[in-house]
Amino acid sequence: MTRRAGLYLRQSKSNEEGIERQEERTRALAAARGWPVVGVFIDDDVSASKPRGPQTAWGRMLAAAADIDVVIAVDLDRIARSTRDLNTLIDRDLALVTVDGEIDLASADGEFRGTMLAAIARFETRRKAERQKRANDQRAAKGLPSAWAGYGYTREDGRDVVNPAEAAVVLETARRVIDGESLRSVAADLNRRGILSPRATLQARAGQVTDRPIPWQGTTLRQMLRRPSLAGLRTHRGQVVGEFDPAAHPAILDRDAHDTLVALFGSRSTPTGPRAARQPRHLLSNIARCGRCGDTLGGRMIRLPPWTPKPGQKSKPTKAAYACSTCHKVRRVQEPVDALVTEYVLQRLERSDAVELFTTGDPESARAARDALAAVDARLSSAADLFAAGSIDAGQLTRITATGRADRDRLEAQLAAALPPAIPRDAVGPQAREAWAGYSILRKRQILAAIARVTILPSGPGRSFDPDLIRVDWLQE
Repeated sequence: MTRRAGLYLRQSKSNEEGIERQEERTRALAAARGWPVVGVFIDDDVSASKPRGPQTAWGRMLAAAADIDVVIAVDLDRIARSTRDLNTLIDRDLALVTVDGEIDLASADGEFRGTMLAAIARFETRRKAERQKRANDQRAAKGLPSAWAGYGYTREDGRDVVNPAEAAVVLETARRVIDGESLRSVAADLNRRGILSPRATLQARAGQVTDRPIPWQGTTLRQMLRRPSLAGLRTHRGQVVGEFDPAAHPAILDRDAHDTLVALFGSRSTPTGPRAARQPRHLLSNIARCGRCGDTLGGRMIRLPPWTPKPGQKSKPTKAAYACSTCHKVRRVQEPVDALVTEYVLQRLERSDAVELFTTGDPESARAARDALAAVDARLSSAADLFAAGSIDAGQLTRITATGRADRDRLEAQLAAALPPAIPRDAVGPQAREAWAGYSILRKRQILAAIARVTILPSGPGRSFDPDLIRVDWLQE
C-alpha cells in the first residue's frame, strides 16, 4: 500500500530560505519513494526544546495523524528533541523518515535508535543552554549588554550605541509622563505623528514593512519607560545587578528620571488613559508618614473624605482628613495640613539658593550659574536705563539685548539641568509661588516627594490644630 507522507519543516529562527531548502529535500525523498505528500507542516521561528501546542504546525500535524502514514523531516533534531516527542509519534502510529536515514518507530530496534538519538539531542541542547547561562552570568558581572539592543539603541560590534531619534522619543515621553500627562494621551500623540513603536521598529529593522505597523499603546509606553537599562542599570534574571559599562551601554535617562518613573508606575492606579478619578488628587495622600508607626511599620497617611450624617442621625459631620492606614491612631484635618506644608515648601523654593540646595550635581557650579544669571539680568536692566537716558542708541541696545538673552538662555538651561527631573526650573527662585499655583496636583506631589519628608505626629483627642505636630524634614540641607 502506498504510504501517505506529511512533511514537517522547522527552524528556530525565521529564515524563508532555510524552510525552502528543507521542503526541497523532503519532497525529493518523498518523490524517490513514490509517496504522495498529503500535508506540509511548517513551524518557522519555533523551538523544538519547548512545548509545541495545538496552535503550532506540530500540533496540527498530530491532529491530522489519521491521514498520514509517515512523517518526513530533514533530520531528527528538526522534529524531535526529546523522547517525549518520539513517544507522541509512536502513540499516533506514525513512521518517521529523515533525509539522513529511516527510523522505523514501529520496531523495537527503530524505537531504541530513535530514543538514543533524541536523548543525545536533548543532552546537546541542555549543554548548550548551560554554556549560554554561564556566558550570560559573566556578561552581567562585567556590565556588558545582553543578547539584543532595546528601543533607543542599536547594536554595533557587540556594544549598544544610542540611536538619536529613538533616544529623543524616550526623553520626550519621560518628560511628558513625569509632568503628569497620561500614558494613553502620549501614546496617541506618537501614533498621530507617525513615530514607530518599539515592535514596529523591530519589524522595520528586519525588513518586515507593513501598511499597518503595530501602534503605541499606554502599556507599551509604560514597559519602555520603566526599563532599568535606559538609566544604565544592568538587570539579570529580572533583578538589577549593577550598572552597565558606559562604553558598552550608555544611559539615556538619568537616575532621578528613572526613579521618578518607577515611583509613578509602582502604583496600580497609575493612569493609562484619561481617567482622572484614578490620578492622585490630594497633596499628601500616601506621601505623609504617620508619626506613631511610620518608622516601625511604614504607616502612610491616606485621605478620608468628609462625611455628613443623614437626617435623623445623631453623629456629627466630619471634615476631610489624613489618617494612618496602618495603626489608625493618627488623624488630622486635611485643609490646615495642606496649607501649612505648602507654605513651608514655597518658602523653601523661594530662597535665592534653592537651586544649590536641590542640585544633583556640583552646588558650586549651580551657584556660579545663578550669580552669572543675576549679573546678566543686571546688565540688561542697565542697558535699558542707558537707552532711556539717551546714552546708547537703539542699535547698541539691540546688540546688548541679543547677547544678554543668549547668555541668559544658556545659564537657565544649565540651572535646569542641575535640578532633579521632578523639579522644573521655574519652581525655584522668586517666581516659585506663582509657578506653584499653575501646577497640577501630580506635579506638586512630585516636587514635594523630591525635596521633603512629611510626618504627622500624634496628638491628644480633642486638641486644636497644632503646627508643631506637622514635621517637614528636608532631604537636602
